[in-house]
Amino acid sequence: MSFDLLNIGKNGILAHQQSLQTTGKNINNTNTDSYVRERTEYFESSYGGLERVRVQRMIDEFSNRQLRTDISKVSYYEANLQQAEQLDTLLGDSTTNVASSVESFFNTLQDANNDPGSVTARQLVLAEADAMTTKFNDFSQYLDQQKDIINDRLTLSTDRINSISENLAELNSKIQSSAGKNSDNGDINALLNKRDEQLRQLAELVQFSTVEQKSGAVTVNLKNGQPLVLEDGRFNAVAVKSNPDTERLEMVLQKEHGDGKKSEFYVPTDEVGGSVGGYLEYRDEVLMPTQKRLGQLAIRIADSMNTQNQKGMDLDNQLGRKIFDLTKTESEAIPYSDNGGTGEISVSVLEGDSKSFPSENLRITKTGNPDEYEIVPINSDGTVVSGADTITVTQASPGTVDIVELGISLDLTGTANAGDQFLAKPAESAASEISLAIRRPEDIALANPIRVKDGMDNQGAAAIEIAAINTPDSYYDTTNNTLLDSAPARIEVTGQTGNAYDLEVFAKDGTSLGTITGTTDLNGILDQASLANPDYEVDINGEPAVGDEYLIEYNTNGFDDNSNGQSMADLQRQQLVRRSGGEEAEPTMTFNESYGRLVSDVGSRVSQNRVLRDSAEAIKSQTEALYDSQAGVNLEEEAANLIQYQQAYTASARIITTSQTVFDTLLNSLR
Repeated sequence: MSFDLLNIGKNGILAHQQSLQTTGKNINNTNTDSYVRERTEYFESSYGGLERVRVQRMIDEFSNRQLRTDISKVSYYEANLQQAEQLDTLLGDSTTNVASSVESFFNTLQDANNDPGSVTARQLVLAEADAMTTKFNDFSQYLDQQKDIINDRLTLSTDRINSISENLAELNSKIQSSAGKNSDNGDINALLNKRDEQLRQLAELVQFSTVEQKSGAVTVNLKNGQPLVLEDGRFNAVAVKSNPDTERLEMVLQKEHGDGKKSEFYVPTDEVGGSVGGYLEYRDEVLMPTQKRLGQLAIRIADSMNTQNQKGMDLDNQLGRKIFDLTKTESEAIPYSDNGGTGEISVSVLEGDSKSFPSENLRITKTGNPDEYEIVPINSDGTVVSGADTITVTQASPGTVDIVELGISLDLTGTANAGDQFLAKPAESAASEISLAIRRPEDIALANPIRVKDGMDNQGAAAIEIAAINTPDSYYDTTNNTLLDSAPARIEVTGQTGNAYDLEVFAKDGTSLGTITGTTDLNGILDQASLANPDYEVDINGEPAVGDEYLIEYNTNGFDDNSNGQSMADLQRQQLVRRSGGEEAEPTMTFNESYGRLVSDVGSRVSQNRVLRDSAEAIKSQTEALYDSQAGVNLEEEAANLIQYQQAYTASARIITTSQTVFDTLLNSLR
């Protein structure tokens, strides 16, 4: 009997001693974030005594897995907003945004129109034009730097993912070796705590799911199901250049085989999650579209102003020149890595006809037909823009082909094979490449190159007006400040029947250029006379008389004329920017609307992500509370347990003392 009592007391002391140690460990790790509180579980033997105790982690695996998911979501939105909020602020700040510079440029242009002969007013226009191009350049270069930062973050994050994956594989191995008990690898629960902490750190970077194996190891699969850590090994996460965009890094899983070969698996951007996914989503859905739309806006402002200035006359009685230089905006289309041919393609703005210039990238594909190419707008991830039309052109190489539907020109060299593809990014860097082409204020062409007047002996009640100034082609002799002899210079009314008129158009040298018979519409006279693509057009308003004539002449010394300047100022209010490569080619936005849409899209996404971030943080807080209610250490509870186990330990010691007394009594009774 005393032996049984001694054995019971011994087992009790050892069990309660373990409980005291566990309680002490809980108390010591109160402030250890990765620690999961432990409890001793007592097991009764089949004979009624205490057989053994087991130390168990008090963890709810469901809430633990949910917490990792919530951490990934919060990290995703935090990373996204960290970059997007900064961009949103810069876009809306009057001191840094492009819209304020564009507004200032057009305001000074209007001031110059109020005093077209003033060189000082023209100089201010040039200064604002220079400031506007500088603002475009600086903002686009800032966005380029942001792309570099995202690429650096991706590279550093993949290094961190690899380090964590290696740690998880090592912990899996130790946990399997421990086989549910303490060993040289350390306490099994401590190993499990370390593994959970590594998984939480991984959750901050990417979103994943885990599967616990019978051996105790866990496998880690990314959000899309691709494996990162297997039971018996791991994959490497690497940041690599995408095909073919050399500036856009993507996340790839890489597995090295025994023969030294490697298998690579691309991870779609929208299936990465965590902070890495947040950075990639910001780059592809906010940063790059913003830069491309900024480039589109810069091209349309510069080309529209160039086209209009070339239609006017400057202070030196010369036809206007280009205000902005777009030659550096030409870009090389990047060939895909699996191309088999030697073809090369450069892409430039179709100057003077860039109204359909899109913001999106373009994919150019060589078809199986001779000299045929297909061009289609695509998104950052390579998918075709919704609603976009595929443009087909035929051009032998070497050669150049204009694509009016996209406002670009392609220069082809080399020999492309059927199926070869190229990525063109005409808008992406355009804003950083535009510059001022003129430095003399006299070169701003505020005047029209022609003026019109009615014949002095006219008897009718009509007057001639300039209807349009078109692209200069073959009517002007700028060397002698006059019209060419072949240019239309006089219109004569030769007959009238009721309200129908006969007219004849004469060149400057008196040659008849065409006649109009029985017209009731006196608008677009040169077009009605069948003059092809006239440099200018005129209307006759009113009721002329037979014999009346109307004269057109070069606007020599028309310094006080601001007609072309007004046309340039009016560009600010015209719809000159195409909304999307997926919509019809005709532009539907003004310059201000284009920039406003850019700002609105970024601001809307930032606002939406703030709401989603706040929601994700609220859910994460609830999950943390649920997790801590089970796994967290409560000092008051541990203090109570300490007293309980101390008293139980003392009682077990009393059992041993009692067994000793009984044993001594038995011995004395036998003497």
